[in-house]
Amino acid sequence: MKRYRVRFHLAKGDNYMKWQVFDKKHNTKDYFDPNSKSIFMKDCELGNQPSTAKKIFNGENKTVCAWISCEDYQVWDNDIVKLDAGAMTHYKYNPRKNPHWFTDTHDNRDNMKFATMITKNRAVYG
Repeated sequence: MKRYRVRFHLAKGDNYMKWQVFDKKHNTKDYFDPNSKSIFMKDCELGNQPSTAKKIFNGENKTVCAWISCEDYQVWDNDIVKLDAGAMTHYKYNPRKNPHWFTDTHDNRDNMKFATMITKNRAVYG
């Protein structure tokens, strides 16, 4: 089981629309503003609760159902992160559109594993 879970926080409040990193070992949460910080993750896997995601896809209220599990991470300032769009794939998650992690060319990327992934603004690349 990986130590960290990274997800986009959509609950109203001070951390609305920020990246949340949950440390399962210490039961702590840190939040990062996607407009200024990127998260570089190591040893990653795209996680999803398909039954919950399907309910949201079919019209129920949104609740937490997807995340990126990773073994380690670093936080970088956005202005130093330069991405080669041709070398990386944009992974998306919106259970209103698709109950799985997806890309422009694949409908289901759930449980896919990566050596590294990175956030840039509100997007995730691997």
